[in-house]
Amino acid sequence: MNIPRARQLQIQGPDRKISYGGDQRWFSSNTRALGGCGSVAGANVLRCLARCDKEFVDAIRTSGKIPAQIKDALCSDNPGHENFSLLMTGVYETMGSFEIFPLNRIYDRKERSSKVFTRLKSTFGLTNVGFIIGIIRFARKLGLDITVEYKACAFMSKEEARDFIKEGLKKSGAVVLLTCRNTHNARLFKADSDLEKRLAGGSDSVIKSHFTTITDIDGDRLLITTWGKPGVVDLNELAGSWQSIRAYEASLMYILPGSRKEATSCMMGAWKLFMAGIGHSIARS
Repeated sequence: MNIPRARQLQIQGPDRKISYGGDQRWFSSNTRALGGCGSVAGANVLRCLARCDKEFVDAIRTSGKIPAQIKDALCSDNPGHENFSLLMTGVYETMGSFEIFPLNRIYDRKERSSKVFTRLKSTFGLTNVGFIIGIIRFARKLGLDITVEYKACAFMSKEEARDFIKEGLKKSGAVVLLTCRNTHNARLFKADSDLEKRLAGGSDSVIKSHFTTITDIDGDRLLITTWGKPGVVDLNELAGSWQSIRAYEASLMYILPGSRKEATSCMMGAWKLFMAGIGHSIARS
């Protein structure tokens, strides 16, 4: 794995522990902590683009519209989780999720560990279309224009996915993976400086209906971040999970700087991603 690239998302977490990318548990709202994975992925990819695109980071640093805390979260070599949490919150408040009223209000007043909400969800999360529109709108609030490149993953081949991921990593620094109703495993590790050593250990987690951030690729291994931890996903298993109509909304996406016209056009055409997934599923079912 490319460790220097992997470390572009290291953040000083609570108690000075290292976090690898944003952690949705940092949201003060229980409902946001439950369904804010799309907003965390959005914050992650904005930081990655700022770390690899000179014009983009220069536009951030010279902007008079962007608060100092958000500039730190996007551009600093070692941002703190407080500022990164502000970035995540800003993305969420623009991007949103399908919160269920009044369950969201009830859950936000309960203990986060309440067993009731392991069965009764207070949010349906976010769609791929919502992610595209939300991330462009948030960037625009900062005075930045971006576009989103995307692929519907339903019945996609491993080779096509690898090419798209490599292209996105080269151009944008990170790629967003939306796992739909399909499921696959990820091996998660502690986010510390011994990342290479940790690849031999870790614990298994099942990914379903969740946004993660791909930060590197090594053969058939994808390095991801979720819940503030680095992880590895096997591309063979992932591509196998796409060979089903349950992957109708599964997607790969990355962001690029663009013009105001290109950003608007991308938002207006975001529905094409969802329809492409539905079309692939119908054609192969």
